[in-house]
Amino acid sequence: MIEEELSLSRDEALAAGVLILAPGARVSPSIRVVPREDDGTDHGPVEIGEDTIVREGVVLSTGTRLGRNVMVGHNCVIRRCFTIGDNSMLSHLVSVQHDVTVGSLSRISSLTHLAGGTLIEDRVQIGANVATVDSNAMRWPEKDKQKTLLRGPIFRRGCRVGSGTTILSGVEIGRNTMIGAGSTVTRDMPEGVVAYGNPAYVQRDRHDIPDHLK
Repeated sequence: MIEEELSLSRDEALAAGVLILAPGARVSPSIRVVPREDDGTDHGPVEIGEDTIVREGVVLSTGTRLGRNVMVGHNCVIRRCFTIGDNSMLSHLVSVQHDVTVGSLSRISSLTHLAGGTLIEDRVQIGANVATVDSNAMRWPEKDKQKTLLRGPIFRRGCRVGSGTTILSGVEIGRNTMIGAGSTVTRDMPEGVVAYGNPAYVQRDRHDIPDHLK
């Protein structure tokens, strides 16, 4: 069945051993599991942790690992080798490309796009309709992957990104930094600042950092 089908239902994936559910996990029967990439590569089963909820219409691809007590909203599309830590959330209609990592206690709001290779550390909050980019030159990946350098952004622990923001390829948002809504971030941002604009510039130091994030 795996060789014949591009994706499997929840029950088909469970029967084939390509979906593994921990105790207490609740997964809608309407999800689809992609057991192999288009080129036939298999990155292992989709694993869903204890007490995690996956809503209707979600697509989960090979090698995905969802931690404990994670919430995945309706109609999210998740590509290969996605990892998300405990107590985090993907809201509705989030697009996650390949090899994305999200830490614990982080929230990704609706309609956000996470480009391939994006790294999001713990306690990060990303607003709605945020776009991340993995190639500023907008190059189509070549068959020889060594010729195409794709780099997603990096979001360090405790940073916050306002809705409608665009983060370009390879940009690093520093620890506890806040990016204002509607910004375009074209360069690295240091830790502990407030930045906004198009392009975004540092406007001031951030003085409202909670003690548990310092």
